[in-house]
Amino acid sequence: MAVVAERNPDDRRRERDKARMRLEGSPADISEVPGWTGRLMVWMRVVAHLVAIQLMMIAGTVLGLVIVGLGPATVAGAGLLRRIVDGDPSDALWGDFWRAYRAELPRAAIVTAPFMGVIALAWYELLVLLAYGGDMVTTILSGAVIALGAYAVACLGYAPHVLRRYEDPAVRTLRFVAVAPLLSPLTALGCAITVIALTVIGIKFIPVMLLIGLSVPLLLTGLIVDRWLDKVDARGAVA
Repeated sequence: MAVVAERNPDDRRRERDKARMRLEGSPADISEVPGWTGRLMVWMRVVAHLVAIQLMMIAGTVLGLVIVGLGPATVAGAGLLRRIVDGDPSDALWGDFWRAYRAELPRAAIVTAPFMGVIALAWYELLVLLAYGGDMVTTILSGAVIALGAYAVACLGYAPHVLRRYEDPAVRTLRFVAVAPLLSPLTALGCAITVIALTVIGIKFIPVMLLIGLSVPLLLTGLIVDRWLDKVDARGAVA
């Protein structure tokens, strides 16, 4: 026999207040927000969070002279973006971002810097091949260089979310990120296409690139990578 207990009205009121606080700034349960104006305010706050996170990631990247700064900046940004997806947006973006940035600075830089170097080298080699070659060998080499660059881009797509979820040492995390695209080619393809496509769009629309050109790709790759990592964790738990 099922027993249904009468709930205290104060408890119900507190739960409604918590739900409103959780929904504020997050689209996770937007269907429960009354009225179109409420839904509009939720999406406006999401956009405001995206822009704020974008600007802080740019500041963190510049502060670390790009090579050292991009890794911890994207890890800190990925954590804040994941909180939006989970329905628990930060109420202290500035403090939360810089705490995560400082905590991840050495580890994230070690993991991401090699892939950034590969991308830069691949870009340079491709420019050289396109400038000085035109035969079949050049075409084959160009394809190989593009594939290598896309692989490094995919690895960078994995890195912030792997670093955000796990606390393994830098070298171990670097090995995992380097192998991950080979273990999940569809996920890697999704990351590479997302990053490259949005970068191309951002180059054509510079103001949009400056406002959300990092946060939106980071948000989308997070959804893709987290789904695969959930499966990895599930298989690990069973094993």
